[in-house]
Amino acid sequence: MEMSRITDRNACAYKEIYEILKIFPQELVSQIPQETIDFFHNNMDTNYEYDISVDTFDGQTMLEETKAILTILFRDYWASPTQKEKILNYEKTVKNKIEEENRIKYNVDNLFKNRNSQKKDEEQIEETAIVEYKEPIFKKIINRILNIFKFR
Repeated sequence: MEMSRITDRNACAYKEIYEILKIFPQELVSQIPQETIDFFHNNMDTNYEYDISVDTFDGQTMLEETKAILTILFRDYWASPTQKEKILNYEKTVKNKIEEENRIKYNVDNLFKNRNSQKKDEEQIEETAIVEYKEPIFKKIINRILNIFKFR
């Protein structure tokens, strides 16, 4: 179910890209390989309505997937070599940052440390929760004597 929703969003993004490329200058669109444009056309959601013009194109009325695809198109086909290098360096920095966070988060040593501390906390909770209430012996004797007199 989740996978179909993702594919639906991608198909809608392809439709948006296809419509946006219609309003882009022809010299920019011609830099994109025809196979890529055909891919967008063949995989787009034909029932999805997306009306865009040069005047209404603001970059805010599109899906996040569409923004990502436009970014990739810019990086791969329209960016100058220095822009492309800056974009690739930025992507590399972000990727390294995410990998480092995951390395810290899922470090094997830390996983076992956290697990041991959680077990100790659970044991302490269990120890306090298992305390039984024992009635004093005198109270038991008095209650039995009272029960005998109540029944007779």
